[in-house]
Amino acid sequence: MANILRQGHGQQIDHIGIGVRDTEAGVAEIEALTGAQIALDPPGKDQWYWSGALPLAQDSYLEIIGPNPTNEIEHPLRPWVSQLQTPSVHFWYIAVQDMADFSREAEAAGASVIFETQVNEDDDPARSKYTFAGLGPDFVLQKPSLIQWERHIQRSGFAALPVVCTVESLELFHPNAETYNPVFSQLGLDARIQPGDSRFRLVLDTPKGQIVFDNPGVM
Repeated sequence: MANILRQGHGQQIDHIGIGVRDTEAGVAEIEALTGAQIALDPPGKDQWYWSGALPLAQDSYLEIIGPNPTNEIEHPLRPWVSQLQTPSVHFWYIAVQDMADFSREAEAAGASVIFETQVNEDDDPARSKYTFAGLGPDFVLQKPSLIQWERHIQRSGFAALPVVCTVESLELFHPNAETYNPVFSQLGLDARIQPGDSRFRLVLDTPKGQIVFDNPGVM
């Protein structure tokens, strides 16, 4: 079976991406909605995005992600987040122990690992080092993205934040659900996609009660 890690909350969720039109405003809005603190460092110069992190466990988080105001680097998701009117779920990640092993298991299940990218190949000790990829062969954001952490350096202050929010449910919808679910099962994924129009529905338990993000998918 696939080497998918269960994080500190016991779920196969490394992180979930919430898109916002403006990162600072989006972070403030989600802090007000949830009653939780979010770690936000200055934007990276070489990144198209700027993001904050709300802890869901010591090793899992909600990523609040918007365009980087300090540059104009192009990315397929940048136009999408730039036009959002409300915070919206647009991706989720699982962590794997070994990307090469997972890739072989995916091929055996009739899938593939696509867009595999290594970050921090120069091994700067001040930066996280990891490999990320997609679960193919087609690019559908309801399917989890994949990450193998070699070194995970969280943003400033993250470790000191209390874990006060938990994931009640992450519901995924896509017209091709019946194609993806057998692969999920063979790979040992807990998640299943429900048939229907492309959609995400995330329910968080927070200090201010249950908060629901429910929005169409990007594709």
